Amino acid sequence: MDMQQIQQQTQKVYTKNILFLQSSHFDLYEKISAFENAIENGFYTQKYDLEYKNEGYFDVIEKETGKWLYNIDSNEHAEKITKSIDFSKEDNLFETFRDLRFTDEDVEKYEQMDLIESSLATIAPIVHYTNQYADKTTTMKKIYKFIFVGVGLGLHLPKVHEKLQSNVYFIIEDDLELFYLSLFTCDYASLTDNGANLHFSVFEEEADFRYKAFAFLRDMPIYNHYLKYFLLLSHSDEKLKAMHNVVISQDYLKFPHSAVLLAFLRPLDYLQNKFKFVNLTKIIDSKEFKKHKVLVLGAGPSLQKNIEWVHKNQEKFIIIAATAAMSLLEKNNIHPDILVHIDGFEASMKHLENVTSIDFFNDSIKLFSTFTYPELSLSFNLDKLYIFQSGVSIKEGYQFITASNVGIISCILPVMFQTQKLYLLGLDMALDAKTGRTHLSDHVHSKELDINHKVSLEENISYHDSVFFTKGNFTDEIPTTPNFLSSLMEIKGMLIRMKSPKQTIFNLSDGAAIECTIPLKVDSLEQEKLESEDKTYIQKQLTELFESSSTIGLTENEIEHMQKRVFHANNVLNLLESFQKMKFNSMNIFHYELLGLFINILAEDDVQEAEDTNGVISLYIQMVSGYVFDFINTREVTNPKKHIKKLSKLLTAQMIKLVEYYKNYLENFIKEMEKQLSQKA
Repeated sequence: MDMQQIQQQTQKVYTKNILFLQSSHFDLYEKISAFENAIENGFYTQKYDLEYKNEGYFDVIEKETGKWLYNIDSNEHAEKITKSIDFSKEDNLFETFRDLRFTDEDVEKYEQMDLIESSLATIAPIVHYTNQYADKTTTMKKIYKFIFVGVGLGLHLPKVHEKLQSNVYFIIEDDLELFYLSLFTCDYASLTDNGANLHFSVFEEEADFRYKAFAFLRDMPIYNHYLKYFLLLSHSDEKLKAMHNVVISQDYLKFPHSAVLLAFLRPLDYLQNKFKFVNLTKIIDSKEFKKHKVLVLGAGPSLQKNIEWVHKNQEKFIIIAATAAMSLLEKNNIHPDILVHIDGFEASMKHLENVTSIDFFNDSIKLFSTFTYPELSLSFNLDKLYIFQSGVSIKEGYQFITASNVGIISCILPVMFQTQKLYLLGLDMALDAKTGRTHLSDHVHSKELDINHKVSLEENISYHDSVFFTKGNFTDEIPTTPNFLSSLMEIKGMLIRMKSPKQTIFNLSDGAAIECTIPLKVDSLEQEKLESEDKTYIQKQLTELFESSSTIGLTENEIEHMQKRVFHANNVLNLLESFQKMKFNSMNIFHYELLGLFINILAEDDVQEAEDTNGVISLYIQMVSGYVFDFINTREVTNPKKHIKKLSKLLTAQMIKLVEYYKNYLENFIKEMEKQLSQKA
């Protein structure tokens, strides 16, 4: 082709790409449009030139240095990349599962356990079976999902797609100008000729990248087990580290289905034991919190540093504190107006170990979630203890709120209550910049991490212990962990949805920057000379409000709704039992029928009585489906009919066990509630 034909061809590809992005990826289309406008108006000077070499290939030259992007035949380079990508389970991939290993004795032990005691009770039999035939030394039949890290001119993308025919692609490029040039040389629409979905992350900060990465993981998630990628050598590996961070932050890895099942069942125990359930909607409607300044105290290192200031200024705020800060507050004679707790595990009892006298908190309102560990609730005087719905909706008209940790809940509650001026301290969501400490010194999970260690691509990343960096509240960057980064995303999403423009949130913590909040140092706040509140009067008003907004037990309508949940659980059991009786002639048929079963079970996801069952089943499916579908996708598996029969039996048996456990618990609870209701009458 002569140069004119080359120009015509590149313009044709560009036009096709622009139309494709405009119709299918509008956010990226707008970014490209803005980039072009910046060039045209002289706001951006291009760094690169796209050139067609006499040898018959495209390359990019960096104007300032004269360096070439490829400096070899880019077509041959694309061919080499394509050949280098294989179907192994060992190289250039993310493992999105827990690497579990069991013996026959282990499986037998776990199968005897209570389902709530360990998630492995219903996972071990399946994982043990699949591990025997589909370990990491085997190969995949197909790569369903693939990640391109670095696009260059994108010449390798269509060739890789031709080889893999994947169903979902994640395309990552940090250099916007380079991606712009690729629009002239790579036909992105051709990657969808088999119906594949594309996810783009182009020129994005880490927070936005994480949202895109999660969207990619949620697309056909059953094929996430092994995620293969190719890293272009000219591209930074930072996004790969960020991707690894996202992978280990998925809900099914953080919250096992057994814990979620417990979260759905524990409220029934609180109702049965006649605890007071508070209607958060009434608290919101009262507008009581609109009148006062609120200070939220988390368990981050910043609270310890500023504890004297809190003591000195405690009369100026309604103080909402996490129970993890109790011992520090008691030592410094700080009386919180409201204590918040959500943790449902025995380890949270350690928060009380350093408390000298639990009576110190008698005047505090205890606002505890439905998941709270029962023994912790019973450690307090119950007069001012109120249970709020968290992650589950049982009481009609009672709002519920869900978050992964108490810091987020403690922040969001006053936002819900329409607080106009909210101050946050100890919600660091980061490590102490000098010591690497994660929490207050006597916190149950407190530890010091090595903030000087740089995470490499080769090492295993720990959700709680690996150190990354994020934007600081008062500094350019601050050390943090995947756990805290996940919390930052979570609180950002909740504040964007729930905070009104009239509300102002000040972040006093020397930790991570929190979206929708204003950084404010304690020293600056000192100069504002905030007025003191009448705390005795406020306590009286709050107690009356919470008391009048609470009820005990269930109404007839609420019991009737619980019976609908039992009915839905029976429907799920019928689906599972029907599937158990099916026979499959091939692995492909089993594959697609199993997909159909999962879809049918979760089909009523928007129906309230299906929420609990589906919540547990959904997490369980996410956890085990990777092992099951990897087994189905393993080339070396022989005698498929034998395996299909065994695997189908194993999987449905575990799912039936889960649903029956939930159903039986509900039925016993309903009998007790009906008995209590008849006694009232």
